[in-house]
Amino acid sequence: MSNSRGNWWMGLLIILLGVGFLLGNFGFLEFNMSHIVRTYWPVILLVLGINYLQGGKERRNYISGFIFIVLGLLFLGRNTGILAFDMRTFWQMFWPVVLILLGLSFMRGPQIKGRSNWAVMGGVDRTNEAWELESGSYWAFMGGVDLDLRRAVIGEGDYYLNCNAVMGGVDITVPPDLTVNCEGTAVLGGIEFLGKGNGGIFASVVAKQPGATGDDGTVVHIYGRVFMGGIDVNVKER
Repeated sequence: MSNSRGNWWMGLLIILLGVGFLLGNFGFLEFNMSHIVRTYWPVILLVLGINYLQGGKERRNYISGFIFIVLGLLFLGRNTGILAFDMRTFWQMFWPVVLILLGLSFMRGPQIKGRSNWAVMGGVDRTNEAWELESGSYWAFMGGVDLDLRRAVIGEGDYYLNCNAVMGGVDITVPPDLTVNCEGTAVLGGIEFLGKGNGGIFASVVAKQPGATGDDGTVVHIYGRVFMGGIDVNVKER
């Protein structure tokens, strides 16, 4: 199911809700809005889960889709009296699982030597003046990191950027003639690499830009880790 197909299903749900209102207002149907919402709101989770599972190749997310479907079934079963499900049990499981996924995400990241650049409730902005690109780490903790590689002085060889967004954001602009390899994971966040994006409870994205034909062998490797935030690597002309 593509994103447009997911929108189709969501639109159908809204139309059915409107039809129920209309019939209820004219006495053709007993329609208790508060009861409908309290009971059947988990259907939204089921639609989201199906959309994740059957989305386009670039946006397919099996882990998030499976989790949303399981949650939707549990909540729907509880609301209709089919299942006995305690919300306290859910929250006791949810956050520990999120922390485990976050830890696994950081463990998968490479060990990159270089300077660490921190944006803690602030910003790192390298977009207005020329700057020298070096391998290193960038941390956006409740803040933002904005890098424009079109303004960077880049020599030959491989460069490694470890970008981490924790309740913050990292925005990187690259020129179309630069070879770039991107890889990242997100927990309760989103990633957009070179036009390929994904997000949800747990998501991953891999993207490559080959750069210009006959380039000098310069390659920039970008590794992203996100928790309740976002990382965006976009391409713009110089």
